[in-house]
Amino acid sequence: MVSQSEKINKLDRDILLIKKDIDIIKSNHLKHIETDISMIKKVMWSVGFLVFSNLLAIIITEIK
Repeated sequence: MVSQSEKINKLDRDILLIKKDIDIIKSNHLKHIETDISMIKKVMWSVGFLVFSNLLAIIITEIK
């Protein structure tokens, strides 16, 4: 039978592991996600600019 103090010790170890995992996620994975989102934003702006310039070119050719 497991004593109360052994259960508490196991919970303490589990909490420490969870804290360690959270620190790893905060320090490493979030940086990669931020980089990926930044790249996606740049692509979206580029595509938006291209669509707008093509639309503008079509309007100008239709006016002439």
